[in-house]
Amino acid sequence: MMNVSLLKLSAASAVCSVLLLVTGPSLAQPKPASTSAAAGVMATVNGVAIPASLLEQNVNANVAQGQRDTPELRQLLKEELINREILAQEAAKLGLDKTAEAKTQLAQLRQTLMVELLLNDLIKKTPVTDVKIKAEYDRRVEALKNEQEYKVALIVTPTEDEAKALIARLNKGESFEKIATEKSIDPSKEKGGQVGWVLPAQILPAISNVMVNLNKGTLAVSPIRTQAGWNIIKVEDKRAYQPPGLNEAKNDIRQALQQQQRADLVKRLREGAKVQ
Repeated sequence: MMNVSLLKLSAASAVCSVLLLVTGPSLAQPKPASTSAAAGVMATVNGVAIPASLLEQNVNANVAQGQRDTPELRQLLKEELINREILAQEAAKLGLDKTAEAKTQLAQLRQTLMVELLLNDLIKKTPVTDVKIKAEYDRRVEALKNEQEYKVALIVTPTEDEAKALIARLNKGESFEKIATEKSIDPSKEKGGQVGWVLPAQILPAISNVMVNLNKGTLAVSPIRTQAGWNIIKVEDKRAYQPPGLNEAKNDIRQALQQQQRADLVKRLREGAKVQ
């Protein structure tokens, strides 16, 4: 059986999901489909029109996830959309959309939709261009040109006593990788405790303050406490900062600039808002 999915309610697809589940015909006053609008109607359920655009949105979402746009895919999605409309109408008939909990959730979904629409409009009107990305890339490289980065390995334990016992074993020559794999509670255990190359600013100060004072190949003498647990760190190597290529960094920079756009918009609107 073909595995297809309707748009899920996530940060990336909240807009379309809300259109499907909230602002669709079932939660508005039912309007019989007119003949003139038939070309834009996928189907009608008890006189309520399901717009063809809703099917297209879900087809596009499935294609983006790797499906092929086929008649079979479209028929499966059409049937699911009809089933959802039937279920939504039944929920409305039972008054389930009138409960306090439902009203709260619907209000939140509407808010999510409006925020997504506003941010999409912002990105459309003030896009993050390649020129802006290159300028930010150059700024970052210049700011970090004198920095040093460290190749770090890590073991995290739930208690200080266990961390101290493991440090004693490491000082006797046992394999860091083996102990990390067996004892660490950090996800890096899957790589033998390897974290990779990091800049001091990229990790917690409690760890970076110790890390920068360690020589290549040395282990911190004492475990470091963080919210994750008790950290045993080892600096395996040091080098001058080596920036990633522009193409490698482009997506991260684009996202960072878009987040900054959002933060600037929130700040500007907040300054003009009356919050009590």
